[in-house]
Amino acid sequence: FLLRRLPVSREDLPVEIQRKIDMETYRLQKTGSRKIKLERGNGELEPAQLKPTYAQLPEDIEPLSRILQDLNERFGTNFTEQDRVFIEQLEAKLAEDAALDASVRVNTPDNARLTFDHVVNDRVQELIDTNFKFYKQITDDDDFAQAFFNWLFERYLQQRRGGSQSEAGTAFT
Repeated sequence: FLLRRLPVSREDLPVEIQRKIDMETYRLQKTGSRKIKLERGNGELEPAQLKPTYAQLPEDIEPLSRILQDLNERFGTNFTEQDRVFIEQLEAKLAEDAALDASVRVNTPDNARLTFDHVVNDRVQELIDTNFKFYKQITDDDDFAQAFFNWLFERYLQQRRGGSQSEAGTAFT
């Protein structure tokens, strides 16, 4: 509980990430070599094909109110449309966090998730006065917190990839 109250330096990566990435022993290693044969004469070089990008289909996108309904059904909570404002405020604070954005851009999703969870916990602490009911549900019910953070992380990643923030969402698992 004390860790949440201590100030966090935003210039360095979180300790969890620094422990997982060991740049001191990073090295390049040749794994093999082979010869390729080129045909003689003039030819035309075809451009490399890019991997297709997959956009989320509109029917897969759920409004934030549907997510609140899913939370209520799954965890027996009673969140209303007013609680939607709390989630939107939380998402806005996450979107403004430069360290979180940098972490998501340069790390694997698992390592970025460590930073994300840390930042979300800090932002939830900041918004305790705005919505104590939501804060209490997150801190008292680990399953709820895990499901909510998973969903929030997916929304954050989708927003960073150019998806629609206000209407994006995924089902809880």
